[in-house]
Amino acid sequence: MTRLPPRLVPDGPDADDPPAAQGVVTRAYGDTLSLLDQVIALEADGISGLETLFAEVIDGRDRLMLPGFGAPGLPAPEVARLDHEIRRRIDVLVARGRNDGSVVSTIRTTDVVVLLSLLAQGLPEYPGYEAAATAIALRFVESVATGVRPPLSAC
Repeated sequence: MTRLPPRLVPDGPDADDPPAAQGVVTRAYGDTLSLLDQVIALEADGISGLETLFAEVIDGRDRLMLPGFGAPGLPAPEVARLDHEIRRRIDVLVARGRNDGSVVSTIRTTDVVVLLSLLAQGLPEYPGYEAAATAIALRFVESVATGVRPPLSAC
């Protein structure tokens, strides 16, 4: 069985048993979908939504599950469904940014998903991880921003 990412492993000797793994991963997916729904509900312009999302994923990485690293304990079709739901919600933020002109039209949802997934994995043994992750996210956001910040009523 694929081991759980260390950041999600609950305390105890049964952490990698299928029922425990399934519960941890299911909760992590639920937390991730809830976070995405909260960011979408802010109705901020697209670039602000992405800034918020990156900050929240870095801050909450110990409880979130993003596509790209498997999900021990869950059947493959369920993982595919949950990953699709995450991508769909991120696409809402990317599309919002394209529509309001706050992000470049060439940004892809996949670009955001890949970077979020990498940042969410974390490097717990690296003491400067949070600062480095924040700097990388800021550079990404700056690289896709158009410099246009529409008024809140336009979002």
